[in-house]
Order: sequence, then C-alpha cells, then structure tokens
Amino acid sequence: MITQLKRLTGRLGILLVCISGNAMADDAGTLKTRLSSLESFQAGFSQQVIDEQGETVHQASGTIMMARPNQLRWETQQPDETVLIADGESVWHIDYWVEQVTVMSQQQAVENNPMVLLTSNDEKVWQQYSIEQLDDKTFKVSALADSGQIKALTLAFADGGLASLVMLDSQGQQSVIEFSQRQFNQTISSDTFRANVPEGFMVDDQRS
Repeated sequence: MITQLKRLTGRLGILLVCISGNAMADDAGTLKTRLSSLESFQAGFSQQVIDEQGETVHQASGTIMMARPNQLRWETQQPDETVLIADGESVWHIDYWVEQVTVMSQQQAVENNPMVLLTSNDEKVWQQYSIEQLDDKTFKVSALADSGQIKALTLAFADGGLASLVMLDSQGQQSVIEFSQRQFNQTISSDTFRANVPEGFMVDDQRS
C-alpha cells in the first residue's frame, strides 16, 4: 500500500490506497469463507524450524485437532512429548519431560498471534490482521500490532482444506508445518479439548 505520496500526485495516491484497501478486504473475506467452512480439522504434522541463515535448528512431529470456535489440541510426539490445549478460555501446556503444566488465559496467549484466525469467528479479532491472497491457494496474514511473537503466517490450501502453514517469528525464524492424513469436519469429542493434569506434575497457573 502506498503510504507517502508527493502533493502533485495526491489524488492518484488516494485512489490507489482505496483500491488496495478494498482488495485486502476482499482477501480477508475470501480467507474467512474458507476457514469458516472448516468446522473441525485433524491431521498429522511435521515441523521444521529454519533460522535466518537457512539452517534447520529444530524438527518435530505429532498430531493436531481443532474445532471452531477457539478449540485446539497440538500434540508433539517427537522429539519430546508435549501437549498444548486451548479449550476456549484457557491454554494448557503439558510438558511430560519436565513434568510441568503451564496455564494462561486464552485471550492473553493468542494476543497478536495470527494463528487465532484458524478457529476464531470474532470480527474484532480479524480486524487486528492484514490479509493478502498470494494466489488461489495461499494467503499471508500479518499482525497489525508489533508486539506479538509471530509476525506473519502463510496458509496454503489443497484438496478442499488446509495443507500447510509457515510462521515467521520476531527473531526471523521460519517454522514450516506440513499436514498429512487430513480429515475435515469430522466429529471430535469435547474431551479432546479438556486438559487432564497428570498426578505429581507441577502447575504454573498464570491466569490473573
């Protein structure tokens, strides 16, 4: 978008800004339509974290389950066993290696995080992000605020549903996530999004 123009071309600049703004609004509407048809999603995932020099610094794999609105279960099986659960009110992170559970309010956890759009229907939340459609299958989501850990999220669709994600964080690292064995709009038990704290685990409750 053009943000600074010389006075001589001011009128043309205003016209270009308006056209660009309308295009971004259309892109947001297109993405919202695609995601709103995704009532639930479950898949296996493989994750590769790449630093600014292009080196792979971390790899992981596991499963994901999510349901609209605002429910997510992200279970990492390799290299360490962890479970992250968003139940609509709180986010629970269960680390089996250190035997600790961290809990925080979901509103606090997803603030300025474009991942929230995967499960949110809230118009006010959507207005916090800039959305650009890169091609027929790919969208880039950027946070308007500059305070989040994830600066941009690229979503790719294939065969009628979500196929991959690329997250760019504030340190310049990219997290590339590919989904396999995808299932769309299948019934997922509500128990999937209920955190069970293992006996003896330390609980760090950060909810205010």
